[in-house]
Amino acid sequence: MQTFDLGKKVFFLYPPQDFSKTVINRLFAEGYEIYKLNSTDALVSLMHKFPDSVLFINTDYPYKSFDFDGFCNTTLKEQELSRLLVYTVFSEKVSFADTIKDYIAINRPEEEIYSDLSSILKDSGAHGKREYVRYGCIDDVLSTISFFCEGAGYTASMHDISPKALSFSSEDDLESLVGKDFSEMELSVGAYNITVQGRIEVSRMMGGKKIYIAVFDLDDASKGEVFDFIFTSLEKSMDETIQKIQGS
Repeated sequence: MQTFDLGKKVFFLYPPQDFSKTVINRLFAEGYEIYKLNSTDALVSLMHKFPDSVLFINTDYPYKSFDFDGFCNTTLKEQELSRLLVYTVFSEKVSFADTIKDYIAINRPEEEIYSDLSSILKDSGAHGKREYVRYGCIDDVLSTISFFCEGAGYTASMHDISPKALSFSSEDDLESLVGKDFSEMELSVGAYNITVQGRIEVSRMMGGKKIYIAVFDLDDASKGEVFDFIFTSLEKSMDETIQKIQGS
C-alpha cells in the first residue's frame, strides 16, 4: 500500500523548443515529474500504463500519421483513462476544440504561461507531497559512485537521487563517516557526468541493508547540473519504458 503521495507524471507531446527550455524546466525545478514526448508511436499504450497522468498536446505540430480524432473521440473516453487529464497548448491554432476543451495559449509572456500551468498542475495534484522529483528507489542500484571523505577514497552503490540528496549503500560499514563532509562524488548517467560535494547526514536500516543519506552542499551552477542530471536520468528511463512498450 502506498503511504506517500508521489503525485502524477506530466507529459508534454512535441513541446516547442523554447517552451521546453524555459517553462518546462521551471516546472521541473518546482518538483513536477515532467517528460517530453517526441513521438506518438507509443502514446496510447503509455497513457494506459500511466492512466493517472496529465497530458499536454502541442496542437501546432503537424501530425500526419496519428489518428487524433480516434484518440480524442474513442481512446480518451475509455473507462481505464477516466482519470487522465488532457490539455492542449498552442501558439497559432486551437485544434480538437470540440473534444478537448481545456487549452493553454503559449504565445504570451512566460510568467503568464508558467502561472497558468502551475495552477493546472497544482489543482490536479501532480506535485503530490514530495519536495523534489526523485530518480530511482531504495530497491534499485543506479550506478557505482566514488567519493572522498576524511582523506580516504570510497566506492558505493547509489540507489536514488533528488536535487537535495542521494542515498547509497556499501559492502563496508561506513558508519564512521556519518556527520562528515565528502568531496569529489562522481555521478554519471550515460554520457552525463557531474561531481558534487556535501555531508553524509544519517544512516538507517531499510529493506535489510544500511542506507546512507548524502546531502549536497552546492552553488547555484552545481544545483542546475544536478537538476539536469535528474531530468536526463528520468527521460532516459522513460525512453527505455517506451522502447519496451513498442517491443511488446
